[in-house]
Amino acid sequence: MSQQYTIADYLFERIAEAGATEIFGVPGDFNLAFLDNIIESDKLRWVGNTNELNAGYAADGYARERGFAAMVTTFGVGELSAINATAGSFAEHVPVLHIVGAPSTKQQHAKQRIHHSLGDGVFNHFIKMVEPVTVARAQLTVENAASEIDRVIRMVLKKHRPGYLMLSPDVASQPIYPPTTKLVDSVEDVTSQAALAAFKQGLIDFLPNKTTTLMADLMVHRLGLQDQLKALIADTVIPYTTLSWGKTLLDENSERWAGTYAGIASRPVVKDAVENCECLIKVGVQYTDTTTAGFSQDIDDKVVVDLHYERASISGQNYAPIALKDALQTLHEVMTSGIEITPMPLADEVHPYEQNGADNEPIRQDDLWHIIADHLSANNIVFADQGTSYFGISGVRLPEGVVCYGQPMWGSIGYTLPASLGAALASTHKRSILLIGDGSALLTIQEMATMIQQGINPVIVLINNSGYTVERAIHGANQRYNDIPQCDWQLMPQAFGANKDNSLSIKAKTMGELKSALKKAALATDKLVMLEVVTDKHDIPPMLADIAAALK
Repeated sequence: MSQQYTIADYLFERIAEAGATEIFGVPGDFNLAFLDNIIESDKLRWVGNTNELNAGYAADGYARERGFAAMVTTFGVGELSAINATAGSFAEHVPVLHIVGAPSTKQQHAKQRIHHSLGDGVFNHFIKMVEPVTVARAQLTVENAASEIDRVIRMVLKKHRPGYLMLSPDVASQPIYPPTTKLVDSVEDVTSQAALAAFKQGLIDFLPNKTTTLMADLMVHRLGLQDQLKALIADTVIPYTTLSWGKTLLDENSERWAGTYAGIASRPVVKDAVENCECLIKVGVQYTDTTTAGFSQDIDDKVVVDLHYERASISGQNYAPIALKDALQTLHEVMTSGIEITPMPLADEVHPYEQNGADNEPIRQDDLWHIIADHLSANNIVFADQGTSYFGISGVRLPEGVVCYGQPMWGSIGYTLPASLGAALASTHKRSILLIGDGSALLTIQEMATMIQQGINPVIVLINNSGYTVERAIHGANQRYNDIPQCDWQLMPQAFGANKDNSLSIKAKTMGELKSALKKAALATDKLVMLEVVTDKHDIPPMLADIAAALK
């Protein structure tokens, strides 16, 4: 810590209190002075990224595991480079705080033509640009610093979405008193007890003697309610499903797991369980076009019990405000109170996977993702990029304990490579498994240099299918715009600073080579593994075929 306690010290102490131990970003002359405060902190560690967009992606991945993240960029050029990542965090409900180093207050008041600005003497253009993708923003001054830092961080934590702070170095260095209250002190309970009581009675009246299925999704994870949901599942006998956005929230190897629901692209057993039950309990569900095959779900709202962020409903009747955790607890109490709960019978078994191609044959997408799933373990964090990787892994069972992330709402290709870095730093006891196509990887591959520098040792499964195969499935199967430059992926780790002692590069063209490579990768826990998997450029996972047809 510096000898004098400053506004920068206050900010970074609050960031540490919110749960971060690392801060991502890129240095610039407007933030350099207060980056020193991070270096001097005994609670935080600076992780420099190769560009600001990757810093935002890394912070997003970190926040998904840790519950909060922070990044620092410079004014103008830096923050605008990161705004795509911030928008993704907003769309996907991820709490990331973006701190922007700005020109000095003297320069701003004088309306000088300062670099990284638009040269018009106006310095609030960019804070206006982030307004739609943040839940709170502030330009810090000596007078407002403590209250605004606390307000913005509290809003980020409460709403699970990004916030923005603009900080000039001359403000950052000013003295301030340390905080005397806790950040959580002002986080109020949103639930109306009257609404909760009415919801409980509504459940008692609605649930009995109806064939019932449960569907879970994203908001359960974002609100940290996984254990509460699993307790409900354990104490009942109803079948359950998730959308791909909520994949791995629940045990996918239970006989009660119906499969991943994806509207018309669903397998018959899960489609029947969801669309033909008399009571569908939805917990934290948000439909998107990519998770429902173009909103092709056929669900009657009259049969739905819907538990969402700050509301609940039964057969279309709303009860609000009710926090999701309180609605879930009340649902658990009612379902275990002795009333007659009838599980929806599954129309068929969720059959085990049987390999289609022989071990000496080229790798097929309908085999690839099952084989990868078979080689995962409970300490793996899986990031699947928005392409064949995401739709491929969404359709297969994953082992209990694996956590799987994608970005189906924002869908920014290349996101997962830096995000897997951030998640690995947030949860150092887990190993990051990255599933990414060659086209997506080209956008952010330089962040491999930071992976090697940080020594996180992920397994990068890179699907080399000669371009944008997911786009080929939608339109332009053989058009040049879906082609990409050809790279020697086996040399990438070495190009970004790795050597034979800390990296392993493998290439698999057949099913047998893939299995062997995955076994080697699992054992090489002290190395970054680049596993290049070659597939045909027109081969796509079964789920993607149906979704692509719907999205056309």
